[in-house]
Amino acid sequence: MILHLKCRGYGIGLDLPTDSAETERTLSQLTEGLEQEEPVTIEEVSSPIPNLAGYIRCADVRNGTDIQNLNALAEKIDGMSQREQQIFSGALDTESINGLEDVLKVAGHLEDYTFTPGVTTDRELGRFLVASGYLKIEERLRPYINYESVGAEYYSNFGGAYSAYGYVRRRDQEPALDREEKPIFQVRLQAPDGTQQYDLDLPATDAWMDTARQNLRLNDIYAAEITGINCTIPQLAEMLPVENATLKEADRLAECIGEMQKTDGELAKYLAALTVENPETFSEALTIAVDLEDYELVPEDAAEYGEQVLRHIGADDELIATIDGFMDFEGLGEFMMEEDGVRQTDYGLIRRLSEPFP
Repeated sequence: MILHLKCRGYGIGLDLPTDSAETERTLSQLTEGLEQEEPVTIEEVSSPIPNLAGYIRCADVRNGTDIQNLNALAEKIDGMSQREQQIFSGALDTESINGLEDVLKVAGHLEDYTFTPGVTTDRELGRFLVASGYLKIEERLRPYINYESVGAEYYSNFGGAYSAYGYVRRRDQEPALDREEKPIFQVRLQAPDGTQQYDLDLPATDAWMDTARQNLRLNDIYAAEITGINCTIPQLAEMLPVENATLKEADRLAECIGEMQKTDGELAKYLAALTVENPETFSEALTIAVDLEDYELVPEDAAEYGEQVLRHIGADDELIATIDGFMDFEGLGEFMMEEDGVRQTDYGLIRRLSEPFP
């Protein structure tokens, strides 16, 4: 975040966050040669939050508390994801802001707000309310709907604000319009001619896809190109080759990962499989997810693995208890791990069922 400061027509930039010594040096350069102290004002602000300047111009950079709060705000913004920055921008317009402390309070409680990306007007809000099923309107009647009036009425009833990125409002208002589950991917879509862009969370419902299609002015949403993709799961973000991913593939993989998260150990198994398979393309990573039943996480203990091998060939608990003490389960386990191509990963031991790893 850069503050563009002015004093008697002269300007200088102050890059935040910074320390008090650098602040003093910057202010000294700006006011050098002045016979008396003149007011220093914040004229503009360069940051990912396009409307931020209007909310912090009142700050006094000569005041220790204000500059401390400005530094804290800059750190918060730097630590936000792109989506959080977009929510923050709209949340500022939603609230009644009376100073830096209010700005910081909003920045620290972004979870209190819902976000409907791409909805920036009453008309777009009305279309979304109908497309998402929030308002039950028969398909044959939709050409006759005044979407602007629908959106305006909802906006009037429940408040919020339209930002450059979408519609933001407090969660403590009536039913949320945003998704309840955390998205797997956040993608930036672009129309093939480059004229329109749209941010979409995946996996996406048919209604979300249709809203994206309308905003991009496309007949087929899958004609859109992905120009940016962010995975919200850090471990996956490091392992997935996202170059050349298509929207259809990204949405399918997001669905698969969402299902994995519902069962203990499934996501860890996928991460282990990715570690060993090391896919070079997004398509290959998707194939692994679709065929995840072909992989198995196995016990870390060789003796336990030996017992598991015996169970796979028909031994029951009574038989295993009977031969315990007379058989080298650990030796059997170590031998079969090698035969089965078991591989060690940070997420556990894994083997491939159809054909052992080499």
